[in-house]
Amino acid sequence: MTDNQPPATDNTTTAQEIPELSEESRNRLRFLGALRPTQIAIAALVAGAVTVVLVAAIGRLAGFTDLGRTLSGASWGWLGLCAVGQVGVFVGYAGAFRAAVAIDNGPETGTWFSLRVALAGFGLTQLVAAGGAAGMAFTFWVLRRLGFTRRDALILLIALNTAVYLVFGGIGWLGAVMGLADPAVPLVMSLGWIAGFGVTITLAWWFTQPRRVDNWTTDHRSRPRRAMAVGVSAASWVRQALRVPQRRQLFGWVVLYWLGDLVSMWAALRSFGVSVSVPAITLAYCTGYLAQSVPIPLIATGGVDAATTFTLTALGVPIEVALLGVVAHRVFAFWLPVIPGVWSATALVRENVPHGNKGDVCCGPHSV
Repeated sequence: MTDNQPPATDNTTTAQEIPELSEESRNRLRFLGALRPTQIAIAALVAGAVTVVLVAAIGRLAGFTDLGRTLSGASWGWLGLCAVGQVGVFVGYAGAFRAAVAIDNGPETGTWFSLRVALAGFGLTQLVAAGGAAGMAFTFWVLRRLGFTRRDALILLIALNTAVYLVFGGIGWLGAVMGLADPAVPLVMSLGWIAGFGVTITLAWWFTQPRRVDNWTTDHRSRPRRAMAVGVSAASWVRQALRVPQRRQLFGWVVLYWLGDLVSMWAALRSFGVSVSVPAITLAYCTGYLAQSVPIPLIATGGVDAATTFTLTALGVPIEVALLGVVAHRVFAFWLPVIPGVWSATALVRENVPHGNKGDVCCGPHSV
């Protein structure tokens, strides 16, 4: 680390003892620490109301009689696989967080602590702000409490999310390639994913060439250049992580994260009598998930539900099955974990978070 090193004599800190944060940021943390179960429940109810409205609107298109017939013939045993898939989701993200933080002599956060951070980031993302903004801000705060400098924490946060969505894009691309041979998958959908991911990877490869990384990370004369340096450093960190065997375990955890959710979605549809091909479920899931990037608070889950439902219908799944399957999946993917997730966030803010004992941090521009 190069600056803002935590005092060696103080091994813990609280949200009220963060001198390097702005007053606005400290106030937000105090608000989060003061949240009560009733406030969390109210936020969940608002999100639930939005979801009910969307489901009812789609249900009218499907026909409530068909919905009732499909619901009565459900094989509920498949929902157990939904729960197993969601366990994989949170264990996968917690493992990825723990692996990323520990790279290059970083602190060992522990399995339970990492799982709580994963749950907290999820809960805040869903109920406070869409697009991952609240969850990323909270994870940034955790990294700062672990002893990372402001710049290194930001680089590591962006690098972790870049790794997560690199694997996401790769899974979507693989589904699209397989979809070329699947008559259930529209050609335009496959070609769109193949082209989009190809352009993204090409740009990332170009920006992370060693010569360009050095150029972007050594010239900090303007704020845009400094911001670009952080992004390029994070992308370069991910590129190097792919090359170093000791770092590749990060991507194994990320694969578990995405496959857990995909299996959960497949099992939800299977419970209503439809078995979707691997390319079809992969593209439907990935396309629907992109709706979560829309930055509108409290309706992230509703946006995903609607987008995934209509994508499944485009792939040949009856609309009543698509709707019920998506709702069943979201019970396990959203509603069951969201309350413990927000509770975990408030608990982590209230308690002391230990600093790491790291020496040099992984994320400097010349250490990747």
